[in-house]
Amino acid sequence: MRRLAALLLIALLAAPLASSAVRAQRKVIAIDLTPGRVKDVDKPKYQAVLNWLIGNLTAMGYEVRKLSKISRDTLKGVDALVIGKLRDERGAFKPDEVEAIAEWFKQGGKFLWVGADSDYVEPYLNPEDTSFKAGEPNKILEAVGSHLRLEYASVEDPESNAGADYRVVSGKYNTAGEAAQITSGAPKVLFHGPTFVVGFDNGKFVPFEQVDKKYETVTWLYATTDKGTVVSHDGVDPKATTVGQTGSFILAAVEKIKCGGMYSKVLVTGESLIGDRNIFYTKYHGVDLQGPTFVKQAFTWGLAVEKAGLPTMVYAVIAIVVVVVAVAVVLVLRRRK
Repeated sequence: MRRLAALLLIALLAAPLASSAVRAQRKVIAIDLTPGRVKDVDKPKYQAVLNWLIGNLTAMGYEVRKLSKISRDTLKGVDALVIGKLRDERGAFKPDEVEAIAEWFKQGGKFLWVGADSDYVEPYLNPEDTSFKAGEPNKILEAVGSHLRLEYASVEDPESNAGADYRVVSGKYNTAGEAAQITSGAPKVLFHGPTFVVGFDNGKFVPFEQVDKKYETVTWLYATTDKGTVVSHDGVDPKATTVGQTGSFILAAVEKIKCGGMYSKVLVTGESLIGDRNIFYTKYHGVDLQGPTFVKQAFTWGLAVEKAGLPTMVYAVIAIVVVVVAVAVVLVLRRRK
C-alpha cells in the first residue's frame, strides 16, 4: 500500500513535466500551394511576402511545409493548415481533398485558417459568376462542422481604409476575453478587397450576430466601421445580407469545434494569408499596419491544444485534490509504521 501511494504521488508530480515535453514538440504548419490554385502566389512580389511569412513562422519555432497537394498522406503530422484565395474555378477543391481536411481536423487539436477573396471580377473570370471565391472555402467550413461562412459579396469601408474604400483596414477589433490573445497590439490589419464572415445555422446562411450570440465558441476578431457597405460585382446575390446594406461587418472570426476530447480551431478571414495582397503587411499606401503581430498571435492561439471537457481550472483543482490525498495517505502509512 505504501509503495502504491508513493508511485501515485511520483506520477502526479511528474505529469506536468511530461505535459511540458509534449508542448515543446515542434508544431507543423502546412500551406496549401497546390499548383494553379492560389491567386498570384507565383508572382515575384507576392512570392516575397510568402517567403517573409514562412521566415517569421520558422523563427517562431514552427516547421512550415509547402503542400503541392492535399491528401490524407500530406496532412499526416500536420498541426495547422492554411487555405488561401483561389485564382479561378480550376482551383476548386476535389471531394477527396475536402474529405481529407475534414478527417484531419476531426482528430482534434488542429488549427485551420480559411482565407478568401471578394467577388471582384478579374478580367479572366466570368463576369456573371465568381461564386467559387466563397463557395470553395465554404465547402471546407461545412465539412469541418463550422458555423462560420464567407459571404458571396464584397465589403467596402469609406472610413477605415488605405486610400480607397475597397482597401479595407480593420475599423474595429475585439479585445474582450479570448479574442485579446489574437488581436492584442494589432488594431490595424489590411483586408484588401475582402468579402466578410457570416453565420450558418440550421441549414441557412444567417447574419454573423446570430451565431455569435448563440454559440460561446464563436468569437469575432476584426470588423469594419459602422460605415461598412455590402457590394456585389457579379450576378450572384449575397446569402445573409443585401447589396447596399450598411453597418459593421465581420472581417475575421474564430470558432472552437469539439472533436472528441479536444477542440480543433478554425479562423476565417475575408482576406487571405497567402496569395496576392494579403493580411501580412506592415504598411500599405502609407497606412501603418500590424499584420505580422496578428498572424503570429493567431498561430499561437490556434496551436495551443485545449481539452473540450471540463474547464481547465476544474482539472487543476482535481489534480491538486488528488495530490493532497496521495500525500495524506503516505503520511498516515508512515505513522502506522
